[in-house]
Amino acid sequence: MPTKQRFVVTALICFGMATITSLIGNLLATGWRAVTFQNWLIWWLPTVLVAFLYNWFVAYRITEYFIRRATRHLTDPAAIAARTLGVRGRVMLVVMCLSMSTYGLFIGGAFLHIDWEILLWVWVRSLIIAFIIRGLIVKPAAFFLTRKILSTV
Repeated sequence: MPTKQRFVVTALICFGMATITSLIGNLLATGWRAVTFQNWLIWWLPTVLVAFLYNWFVAYRITEYFIRRATRHLTDPAAIAARTLGVRGRVMLVVMCLSMSTYGLFIGGAFLHIDWEILLWVWVRSLIIAFIIRGLIVKPAAFFLTRKILSTV
């Protein structure tokens, strides 16, 4: 994927995932109250920026490492492309979800005060929610908007 296209896709996916998952995370942690939305609005833009920067500079490199490992014995370009697509989607989702869930717990002040069992539950719950949101809403919308944005440029 060309750098310009990767930039647009990454920005749109990070915007959508950070917006929706942080709102759902706040709702699950504190319930449906006015303070929930106030706290979400306060941390919304920093969360989107952290998600984008982390994705662009860290998660992308981690994903590329796993892609190289998964395709090192393949020689067929079609097989390499297919495996790359699968590995990129799964690894990126896991890395971003675990990182951003931990970020959310940290900025919410809960990370140092919860048991490991609860932390694991939050990570599993976040991963399931992120998988559903990415597949049903964010990824299709991001690729649709990317085609619209880059076709006009």
